[in-house]
Amino acid sequence: MKKIILPLIGLAFCGLQSCVDLNMAPHNQVASGNMWTNSTLTNAGVAAIYQNLRGWGIYNQDYTNATPAFEALSMSTDAYRTPPYLKGTSGSGDGLFSNAWKYLYEGVHRANSAIDVLSEPGSGGVDDETRLRLLCESKFLRAFYYTRLNELFGRYGLGVPLYLEPLESVDECTKGQSPEDEVWAQVIQDLTDCIDEPNFPDHYAETGRACKGAAYTLRGRVYLMMGAKYNYDNKVGTVTGTKIDESLLRKAVADFEKVGQCGFSLFKGGYKQIFTEANEGCEEMIFAVSNTDKLKGYGNSTQRYCGTRSMVGHDGVEGWSYFAPSNALVDLYEYKDEQRDFDWNDIIPGYFDISERDRLIYFLRDSLENGDVLGGPELRKMIVTKINTVSEKNRGLYLGDGNEARLKKAWENRDPRLRYNVILPYDEPYMGGDAKRLNAGDLNPVPYVFRWPVKQSRHYVDMQKDPSWGVDAPYDLMQDGNSEAEFAYRYRKFVMEGYECEYAQDSPIDEPVYRYAYVLLMWAEALAQLDDLTGAAEKVNMVRQRPSVEMWPYTFSNKEDALNKIRNESRREFCMEGVNFLEEFRWGTLRQTKFEPFMNYQPGSKTCPGFQSSGNGGVSWSTTNDYSIFPVPRSEVEKNPNLTKTPGWVY
Repeated sequence: MKKIILPLIGLAFCGLQSCVDLNMAPHNQVASGNMWTNSTLTNAGVAAIYQNLRGWGIYNQDYTNATPAFEALSMSTDAYRTPPYLKGTSGSGDGLFSNAWKYLYEGVHRANSAIDVLSEPGSGGVDDETRLRLLCESKFLRAFYYTRLNELFGRYGLGVPLYLEPLESVDECTKGQSPEDEVWAQVIQDLTDCIDEPNFPDHYAETGRACKGAAYTLRGRVYLMMGAKYNYDNKVGTVTGTKIDESLLRKAVADFEKVGQCGFSLFKGGYKQIFTEANEGCEEMIFAVSNTDKLKGYGNSTQRYCGTRSMVGHDGVEGWSYFAPSNALVDLYEYKDEQRDFDWNDIIPGYFDISERDRLIYFLRDSLENGDVLGGPELRKMIVTKINTVSEKNRGLYLGDGNEARLKKAWENRDPRLRYNVILPYDEPYMGGDAKRLNAGDLNPVPYVFRWPVKQSRHYVDMQKDPSWGVDAPYDLMQDGNSEAEFAYRYRKFVMEGYECEYAQDSPIDEPVYRYAYVLLMWAEALAQLDDLTGAAEKVNMVRQRPSVEMWPYTFSNKEDALNKIRNESRREFCMEGVNFLEEFRWGTLRQTKFEPFMNYQPGSKTCPGFQSSGNGGVSWSTTNDYSIFPVPRSEVEKNPNLTKTPGWVY
């Protein structure tokens, strides 16, 4: 499967432009039409529109804006350093909002330049078939950027400024918001133009380009958002009702059905194998951000932020363990052969009856094996130190010759996606690397087991063999920070094994934007809102019963039951794909799942045994701002007085 790294095309030719650098230009600069003079520059101009997928927030390499950072705004992931949004201190001037606005509008302006030129027959220095295809790609991307703007900043009728023509200068950026429905109408029109164009392919052979299947997916999602509007009331912190438009929901269903007719379906090779370079162009991937490890800055950075110090690139750079699967996400994966939710009381009766901090007793490594002492004196001393931090009445819960075996029972008979997505304690080894061995020329993968406590962030394998620690292969999984004082689950999904990548921060694995499982779950949601519970269950069960997952089928007793199960399935399926925050935001469930006690865990309880020992810590819903909508950035309001300040936000 050939991979087209479109942004690299734009980067390679941006120096030939006579106007501005399309790769680096700020959001208030747009390309003039004189660059669209031959096929090379025209393709570079369209590639530059794709480039903004990397910059706007989710598909990014910056710590505060990368995919893990957006995931950490939802219930699925916890951040090592709590961002202002989660502490309830975000204001209208926060970079989270200004960066999203900036890069999304830069993408819009780039698309407008391309659309203006490519709409004219004979333009662009390309044959007409290519012109019409590139025109559709540009319209799809404009629709994508406006969808993100409208769903984040334009809710409750507010809308966002609608620019459809190229601008000559920043002085022309003076529009106020167009109503929300008007923005949606334009998005739908752009996508309909793509769908109706015969030269726009149903399905690309290459990865990284928009296609008709992607247009149906996005249009279906817009119809779903318009057809089921969840009315969140910030004063009470819950959804107080849902405005249903059945005609729009039926349109969503029709579009989702068309995606399959464009050649897309669930990948038959197994869930874990989807997220590999070999299968990134498989039948499930409808639209993705192309990545490469051949050039710095054009790869997937997820593994750098989620991988541990045992994840090492060819460049010798290690992971940081900055983002971790939440306790709630891990508990959300059900039993496989029993039709019920996972329950810690099945493993450890009374698990939630003791304090979160005292629960660390259950996660400690063994100190004995068949009566013999394990490890060296330093390791045993560290275990004793941790035991002594537990309330005296609960210290007897530690099993020196059985703690690990007791905990491992929690991972047995669970949804297989749990092991595919998460490195679990005392469970299957993670085949990683070791920076010191790499520097010595040893490229053999190193087996690690997630044990706790561990000594320090760079406790390399040869150091672990020292008699003071006394551990041989498989070695202790190395983590970052004050890891001997805390415990957190670790992601396996998107994290390379061995030394697979040239650069640790540039994994070549593409980042899914839309895959067919997402279509099926949105389809199920639309059917549930139409009271077709049987049809909704059928779509969810296609995801649950795919090869390598094969979970028991759902039945729905009522609409509420259906929506709850569909949402939980989405949380399990799409962790670390940049989906969960956007969906929680849309559903109006963010406060209940992230900022209030959820699945027996207090908000901010980032680690299994208690509160994280370092980082900023704490989660708090804002008492001054309406977190159900992003504010128009303060900097934009100051530059453009025609913009309406977002109600509910302090400026």
